[in-house]
Amino acid sequence: MYRMLIVDDEEIIVNSLYEIFNNMKNLDLDVYRAYSGEEAIEWLNRTRIDIVLTDIRMPEIDGLQLLDIIHKSWPQCKVIFLTGYDEFEYVYKAIQHSGVSYILKTEDHEKVIGVVENAIKEIQKSIKIEDLIHKAKEQMNMAADLFQKDYFIQLLRGDASLNINKAQFEQLSISLHSEQPIVLLLGHVDNIPSDVTYWDRLQYLYSVRMLINRNLNPHIRSVVVMDENYRFVLFIQPKELFIQNQIQNETSYYYTKTVSFLKGTLEVIQSACRESLNLSISFALGSEACNWSEVSQKYFFLNQLLNYRIGTGIEMILIDNEIKNNLLATNSSIDVPELDTGNEPLEMSLRKRNFESIEQYLESGQNEKFFEVLTEIIDPLKSIRSKNCSLAIEAYFKVSLSLLTYINRWKLTDKIAFHIAQNKLMRIDMHDTWLDAAQYLYDISNIIFKLQNEEQKKRADNTVDYIQNFVQSHLSEDLSLVRLAEQVYLNPSYLSRLYKQLTGINLSEYIDGIRIKKAKELLQKENVKIHEAARMVGYETAASFTRFFRKICGCSPQEYHDSAVAGRQMLNK
Repeated sequence: MYRMLIVDDEEIIVNSLYEIFNNMKNLDLDVYRAYSGEEAIEWLNRTRIDIVLTDIRMPEIDGLQLLDIIHKSWPQCKVIFLTGYDEFEYVYKAIQHSGVSYILKTEDHEKVIGVVENAIKEIQKSIKIEDLIHKAKEQMNMAADLFQKDYFIQLLRGDASLNINKAQFEQLSISLHSEQPIVLLLGHVDNIPSDVTYWDRLQYLYSVRMLINRNLNPHIRSVVVMDENYRFVLFIQPKELFIQNQIQNETSYYYTKTVSFLKGTLEVIQSACRESLNLSISFALGSEACNWSEVSQKYFFLNQLLNYRIGTGIEMILIDNEIKNNLLATNSSIDVPELDTGNEPLEMSLRKRNFESIEQYLESGQNEKFFEVLTEIIDPLKSIRSKNCSLAIEAYFKVSLSLLTYINRWKLTDKIAFHIAQNKLMRIDMHDTWLDAAQYLYDISNIIFKLQNEEQKKRADNTVDYIQNFVQSHLSEDLSLVRLAEQVYLNPSYLSRLYKQLTGINLSEYIDGIRIKKAKELLQKENVKIHEAARMVGYETAASFTRFFRKICGCSPQEYHDSAVAGRQMLNK
C-alpha cells in the first residue's frame, strides 16, 4: 500500500482530491490531507509518505520549501505540483529535482489521476531488481568482511575482553563512532526455499543485504553482519554524526529522526524483497540508541522480539519498546557432556546437527523445519534397545531441555498439563522403550506448536477487537491507518494486511460500515442537522458527507432523514 499526502491551503481542493483518491481502491492508496505546509511536515515526520500532491504556492511554507523537506525526510518520495499558468518560475525550479512532476490546476480529474498512476508506476519500477542476484554474485567479497564480522559476533555474544575504542575501530576499518551509541536492527529472511544449495542460499542472503544497503546507506551510517542463525544485524548511527559543523546538542534529535526513517524504509525493503526475490523478511528494531556495552543485551532482546509474532504468514516490523512488556527475556546456557561412541547413526546425527537450530525453529514457529530436525535427531532412537545407551540419553535430553526452556520461558506448564504429562520430559525411566520416548517428544512438540498458534491467533484477534472498539469510540476523529496503527504499536501496512487476513475485508470498509450505521442512527432523530451528523461520523463538511452517504445508500442524508421522520410520524398517528 502506498501513502499519498494531499497538500493545499484551499480546503475545497484538498477535500475533493481526497475523496477521489480515497475511493479508488484499485490504486492501493492510503490517503492523507494537509491544509498547510506546516501540517504536511507533521505528517512527514510521523510516517513514510510515497507521493505528495501539493500546491506550489502557499503561505508560510510554499511548495518548493516543502520539496526540500520531503527530500531530506523521504528521498524516494514522488512529488506532484499543482500549478497555475503564471507559476512557470516555480515549476522550473521544481523540475530540476528528480522524482518531481507537475500538473495545471485547470486540468480535469482524469488528468490528475493519470499523473498519480504514473508516479505509482515509477515507484514500482524503482524497486525492481531482477539482476540483483547476479550482481550480488559478482560483488561478494566475504574475506574482506571476515575480521569485522568476527569482532561484531563476539560483541553480540557479550565478550568483555573486546576493546571498544577509536583505535580498534580504525584498525578494523569500522566506519562508526566508538564513543557514540548505536541503533540496533535485526532482520530475518522467513522463506528461503529449503531445496536450494548452500551457494544459492548465500546469494539470496547477499542479495537481500545489498538491497538493505542500497535503501539505507545513503541516509544513515551502518555496518551489517550475519549471525550464526543467518539473521542480519545492523549497527546504525545517524549520518549527521559524520558531518562537520553539526550541532552536538541535537544528537538525540538525529537518533529520533533515524529511527523514524527506518520505520518507514524497512517497509520499502520488504516490498522489494517480495517483488524481486519472492522473499519475506521481518525486522525487529531498537527504537532507542544503546551504548556499545549494552549491545549484547539489546541483541538478545531483539532476537526474542523477532520470534514474537502476531498473526501468521505476514512479514513483520516490530519495535522493541512498544511490545517489550509482552515478552519474557530470560534464557540459560546448557552444559552437555561429550559425545559417547557406540551407535553410529545416532552419533552422526548428534555431531551433524547444531541443537541451536532446533531451538531457533521452535522459537520462530517454523513447524516444518523443526520437525525435520527433530526427526533427524530422534528417529535413530527408535532402533535402540538398551535403556543405558549414553548417546540415546544425550539426544533425548538435548531435545527435552530445548523444549523445557521454551515451556518455562513462555509459561506454558499449566496449559500443557491439559494435554500431556509434562513430568515425563526429564524422566527417561517413565518410558518403556526408546520408541515410546521418541513418540513422546513428537507429541509434546505438536502440543507446543498448537498452543503457539492459538496464542498467535489470540494476539491477532485482540488487536482486531481493540481497533474495532477504538473506531467505534472515536468515529468523529482522525481514523487514518497511521493513527490506528499507533494505537496497537504496529506498522501501518502490517496492520492493514493483518486486519484483511483475519476479517476478510479492508479496514477502510469496516470504518465506512460503522460510519454509515452511526449516520443512519443520527439521521433518524427529528432535530438532527446534516452538518452535525457529518461531524459526528468524521466528515468535516456536509458536502463530502452527502457524497459518501449517497454512494453507499443510494440517497442523500437529507432524503434519508426526511423519510425516517415521516415514517415515525405516520406510526404515531
